[in-house]
Amino acid sequence: MTIKGERILLRPLLPSDFPKIVKWTNDPDVGHYMDDDGYPETLKDCQEWYKSIRSNRQSKRLIIATRQGQAIGDVELDHITWRSREAELRIRIGEAEYRGKGYGIETVTALLNFAFSDMGLVRVYLRVASDNEAAINCYEKAGFRKEGKLVRNQKEPGLQRKIYLMCILRDEFYHLQSHQDRCAC
Repeated sequence: MTIKGERILLRPLLPSDFPKIVKWTNDPDVGHYMDDDGYPETLKDCQEWYKSIRSNRQSKRLIIATRQGQAIGDVELDHITWRSREAELRIRIGEAEYRGKGYGIETVTALLNFAFSDMGLVRVYLRVASDNEAAINCYEKAGFRKEGKLVRNQKEPGLQRKIYLMCILRDEFYHLQSHQDRCAC
């Protein structure tokens, strides 16, 4: 399964991607906004991690690659609940030179289209740190709206982080897409 965007391809994760996964996991600029989501920190950890994600029916993890094939990040629909037809979205652009250039919004839009059209989901939600303005802007451009806020304690005593809960419904996404298509003429 490959999902195509204008500049990106979303493709299955391969063992050849393990060095990039480890690199992104250990990059403090990437990890600063990520919860501890079980990403492997060493190449040794990758094989077991890979087996667990491949057998997980409640998760779809894909590599974000340029049209030329360079892996620049990964994206995931996690906690897929088939009965209520919803999932949580996670994305990370691991390669610094591709951040802030529209690859995130293109990835999110392509994945939402797949989630709603091909998977039959009706709701996609996410969590984002309140100080991650670039990500919040990306999600809002894709049609996500804030629906709540959490306060999480950090590892360091006395430190807290505010987390926004955001979501988009299938009908909202399709409405936004049809509006954007009409405006592009």
